[in-house]
Amino acid sequence: MTKKKTAALCLLLFVLGGITGYYYYQRTERLRDPEQCTASVVVYYEDVRANMTLDFMYTLEKRTGVVAVSGTYYQNNKPLGVIRQDVAYTWTENKDNLRFHSTRVHKVTNDAAISDDLLNNVLPDFYVYPNKTVSYTVLTQGHRGFIFTIGKRPIFFCAH
Repeated sequence: MTKKKTAALCLLLFVLGGITGYYYYQRTERLRDPEQCTASVVVYYEDVRANMTLDFMYTLEKRTGVVAVSGTYYQNNKPLGVIRQDVAYTWTENKDNLRFHSTRVHKVTNDAAISDDLLNNVLPDFYVYPNKTVSYTVLTQGHRGFIFTIGKRPIFFCAH
């Protein structure tokens, strides 16, 4: 093999190694920050309890996302109905403060037993009605997830 062929082969292997390393980095970065997180929330209001899961899926570049709200609504410790709806949203941010704006609310299950008024007792308007806002301070917890707070009070932990 001539020196030119050896140099060309070395250059080719170097470029292939760089491309493979970049692909591996992008793949592992996506696994560490999958642009989604899940929070389990239990809310009490008078004789009502709601066990819910909030699944946030989002796109950092477009600052848009969907939060899937699912769970069970109990009144006097008896199940009254099922909660299942998707809330499309956008957000604006100022440092760690995020202002979420609901653009559309899609009820996946239309459970007549749980009206929007009843749901509004356990969730902020943002999760129930379109064109409503909610503001959170969102603090990153490494690659484990985020803590959503209002003021200095933690509201829930959203895990990857």
